Amino acid sequence: MNCPYCKNEMEKGLIHSPHELNFIKGEKRKFMTASFLHDDSVVLSKLSYLKGSATIAYNCPECEIIIIDYKNGKNDLNNK
Repeated sequence: MNCPYCKNEMEKGLIHSPHELNFIKGEKRKFMTASFLHDDSVVLSKLSYLKGSATIAYNCPECEIIIIDYKNGKNDLNNK
């Protein structure tokens, strides 16, 4: 994948966590981030109690940006 900003090749890798990975709108930190607590939450990877959660991501070291494509849960490694 090429970076949409500088057009250089991005590094493919993983973002992983012992918790569910989700996106919650706004800039205020939340104490509890489970998706069922927030109506507008976007789940990036569901939690597996044995594996944690992980999703494929692309890093551009030049721009210092990470892109996660979460369409249809394809990057949720716990579904594989």
